[in-house]
Amino acid sequence: MMQGLYSSATGMQSHSTALNVVSQNIANVNTVAFKQQMYLISDLGSKDLPAGAAYEMEMKQVGMGSQIGEVRTNFNIGSYEIGTAETDLALSGKGYFQVVSPDNEIFYTRAGNFRFNAEGVLTNPSGHQLMGIPIDADGNEAGIMEPITINTNDDLISSDPPKATTQITASVNLYNNQNVYDDPDNPYFSMLQNWNAENEPPLSSNAKSISLQYYDANGTKQSLQLYLDPATTTNGEQVYEYIIAMDPELDARAEYQGTKSAGLLMAGTMTFSSAGELKNMNAFTPSGGDLTGLENWTLADLQNGLPTVTLQQEGLAPQTISLNLGMQSNGNGWINGLNEGADGMTADQVGTTFSSVPGMTDPEFSSNATTALKTSASLKNLQQDGYTTGELNNMFINEDGIVQLSYTNGQTHDIYRIPVARFTSEDGLYRAGNNLYQHTPEAGNVEFGIAGTENYGSILANTLETSNVDMSIEMVNMIILQRGFQSNSKSLQTIDTMLQKAMELKRT
Repeated sequence: MMQGLYSSATGMQSHSTALNVVSQNIANVNTVAFKQQMYLISDLGSKDLPAGAAYEMEMKQVGMGSQIGEVRTNFNIGSYEIGTAETDLALSGKGYFQVVSPDNEIFYTRAGNFRFNAEGVLTNPSGHQLMGIPIDADGNEAGIMEPITINTNDDLISSDPPKATTQITASVNLYNNQNVYDDPDNPYFSMLQNWNAENEPPLSSNAKSISLQYYDANGTKQSLQLYLDPATTTNGEQVYEYIIAMDPELDARAEYQGTKSAGLLMAGTMTFSSAGELKNMNAFTPSGGDLTGLENWTLADLQNGLPTVTLQQEGLAPQTISLNLGMQSNGNGWINGLNEGADGMTADQVGTTFSSVPGMTDPEFSSNATTALKTSASLKNLQQDGYTTGELNNMFINEDGIVQLSYTNGQTHDIYRIPVARFTSEDGLYRAGNNLYQHTPEAGNVEFGIAGTENYGSILANTLETSNVDMSIEMVNMIILQRGFQSNSKSLQTIDTMLQKAMELKRT
């Protein structure tokens, strides 16, 4: 009978502890990313009782009560709700954010309610710093993690410095049915020989021209002019001569500044099929001297298969720009019409023979190459890699965990990647409060991966994960525990009454 007292007492204690678990769940039903806890009640050991002589082979046992065998965490993902800022983060799958406390202790959390503090460090409400991997200007990741810091008072963050253009990619339609410059003795460079920077404009106003914009080292938008004029037609193939020139007044090259050659940067020809499709081209650049003299033009250097021009403005270093009009040389060199090497050839060696006109070796054409269709001359598409100075406009975090800054010049720069942590056994994590977990040996190894890849959840910006507590389940559990506690207390009272009766019998 005495054992019944102890068994009832253990039942009351285990149900009371289980009710504490339920109360904790209900208290955190609206806590960000809270994970429900589950109680498991197990029995205590049993006591052996002696068996009668007729039952020597029978084992008689009486249980000794119950206990809380285990309190588990339900790591199922909660639902999601819209946050109030880009820095409200949630994980759409497995994983944790790593944060570091002010005293450099490492924790893990799924609660992504982060905000920037006064120093520009991204922290949670308890001041723990979110860790990220820095990304440099070339897109390379550092080998270490550090607190994500975006100080908008830092000039390196608040503004984006200008970048000088290094490549222009243009798709142009060159059609022109008016041959402005026609010299039978020099059919491929007659427009070049008529250039005179001392005139305004340097060429006849009847000459077609198209502007190609670029940025100088100060981030100022400038324009190159593409002049074009039909040359000859041979075997149904149309040849156009062209000139690339800058504003002669901005040309600061010492040899040409203030001369009639000022502004000239490139000259050459483009050959089109009868259908107006680009078949090949060449490009000559200055080698010094009077640039109306064809002997002073040499086939241009090719950079990654593209011809380059070098210009200079007052107070700025020389600027080299590669020009892509829809084709490039895979062989990175030049040949003439007889399929002979032409590197080092000068413009005066072209003469009047079509077979002498050089072209690129093993040319490769883009789907948006320059054309000579029978419509008006126009710029169909223009891309260049330069830009002007920009001011910080916004911050974004994509599903891969990349923290990007956007600027008013249209540029975006990746500055951090937020890694996602995973553990061999989540059940081994220690609940440290404030929605934080600590790594223990029971959790196994911690591994960091890229958000959105296999086994790692994607990062959702402006989103928060809610608690996974189900109130209906908790209320049912609370009623069951209440009834269990009441029943155990009733058992204890009944046994106590029986003991009292037994004591009374002894006294009588």
